[in-house]
Amino acid sequence: MDRRLRKALKGLMDPDVERRRRAMEPFVRATFDIFIRHLYRYLGNEVECEDVLEDVYADIWENPERLRNVTNHKELLRTVYLYYMRKRLREVYRRINRHLYLSQRDLDNLIGPELGVLEMMSQSELRQALHRTLGRLKARERRAIELWMEGMSNRAIANELKTTVGAVKMLKYRTILKLKKMLNDCCLES
Repeated sequence: MDRRLRKALKGLMDPDVERRRRAMEPFVRATFDIFIRHLYRYLGNEVECEDVLEDVYADIWENPERLRNVTNHKELLRTVYLYYMRKRLREVYRRINRHLYLSQRDLDNLIGPELGVLEMMSQSELRQALHRTLGRLKARERRAIELWMEGMSNRAIANELKTTVGAVKMLKYRTILKLKKMLNDCCLES
């Protein structure tokens, strides 16, 4: 992130309104192209993009606290998307595509191409999702994953579970696929 943008972000956090106002202009200049490209991927209409971006900048002006710990461009885009842009995109998408059927699940899952579902979750949300997901595994599957995460070999896990190495490999493979699906479903529910 260049010095000018870092300085503008720091200025947005200033309690003095005049300093915040002066910092907003360089922030808009430095981020406009990035944000407009991102929005255009969804909306495909420059006028709609500019309207949404105007609302996003107004939200940032009112509540810049979310940007306090941003250190690079990817983090900036992710934070702005999650906390300022996503809601506006959903509103515009609903308005533009009223005649098209889009399930609520698909609508809730409108996320940027650079952002995976897991990347968008906070650490506490991710821990909770993992805890819920691990809790839904069978005891044998959970034990195999726990042993594997401790760094035990397949043979050691087989001895612990009193089975064969081939069975452990298959159990691990199936359990990881099951975890992946359950975690994805859990993330989409949130």
